Amino acid sequence: MVRCRQLILILVCITTCLSVGLALSRSVIAFCTLAILLGVFNVTPQILIPMAADLAAPQHRARVISILQSGLMLGILGTRVLSGVIGYYTTWHTVYYVAIGVQVIVLCGAYVLIPDHPPKNPHLTYGKILHTMVTYSVTEPRLVQAALINFASIACWTKFWVTLTFLLGGDPYHFSTLYIGLFGLIGILGIFSGPLASRLVDRFGTWYTVLVATICLLVLQCVEVIVGGVHISVVVIMCFGIDAFRQMQTLSLQMSVLRCAVFPKKHDSRLNATLTVSLFAGQVMGSSVGTHVFLRYGWRASAGLSVGLYGWQLLVLFMRGPNCGRHVWFGYEGGVARSAQEHAKSGSHVASACDETEMEMTKYASAETLVHATSCWPGKHA
Repeated sequence: MVRCRQLILILVCITTCLSVGLALSRSVIAFCTLAILLGVFNVTPQILIPMAADLAAPQHRARVISILQSGLMLGILGTRVLSGVIGYYTTWHTVYYVAIGVQVIVLCGAYVLIPDHPPKNPHLTYGKILHTMVTYSVTEPRLVQAALINFASIACWTKFWVTLTFLLGGDPYHFSTLYIGLFGLIGILGIFSGPLASRLVDRFGTWYTVLVATICLLVLQCVEVIVGGVHISVVVIMCFGIDAFRQMQTLSLQMSVLRCAVFPKKHDSRLNATLTVSLFAGQVMGSSVGTHVFLRYGWRASAGLSVGLYGWQLLVLFMRGPNCGRHVWFGYEGGVARSAQEHAKSGSHVASACDETEMEMTKYASAETLVHATSCWPGKHA
């Protein structure tokens, strides 16, 4: 509805001011109120990702989104490490002073680097946009499948990193919060697998990369059930593996929706917002339920919960094949070839509607880009 550049700058200004309030707060009520408001306005990544997908050429879209996803996860784990170190040597207020400085740098960088992006739907109302999201959430099998997998996957990821503090702080490890925070550095190494994941998505397709990533995560979680609280090497492997394969899974799920051109390109933000709702809901469920299970039943039960959730993700994935049509909820219409194009070459007359429409959308997008560019030339009427 509005220009993305201005919206991003306003949001970063608001979150910076709220961080100032958090750093200066002396009341628990004031702190919690400001923290809630900070969560409400801290949605800049969810605006940048579909914006970048819009600006990127179709053949580069997976790589661009993988870089943004890497930055998002790097921020989550990097602040875990940084805040752990700062909080160990100084007071918690210093963490928010550092956050203020970082956000000022981000604000300046956004002002200089982010291009002015015109609104896609200036005449729509916010209610109509939400109505579209709700409609997609109950009528589009591809989006629903991705959202359900995303919900369970981020719940497992959040549960692991939240309960890792309890695991490493108790028997048999008894690590300090400083050393526990440094385990985030291992997870950061896994994040840098993003560019590799984008190549795998382009080569094998989103369905198969989701399958491989989910199976690897399930195997890792089974290993944690057996020896997670026995030997530290398992924890190290988990910190790396859960981030690397979660990165591959997230990228594949986003690309399965954003690359599917049966959705109008102007709806990218709404599709991403729907996936983000499932992500936030999964984070809440993972941190709250995971913490409860860990504290009441121990680390093995907590890891077993993740095993069940990864099994659920595989079930949801297998309920709908890689080449199903837009409105097919169950089955394997179009076969199980790596891509719809490969399946079509093998003699099948059933091809994915997404891939067919994407070629048409690419032509229209190219035409729109040409018209927009020529409208800026001198003497355009001639």
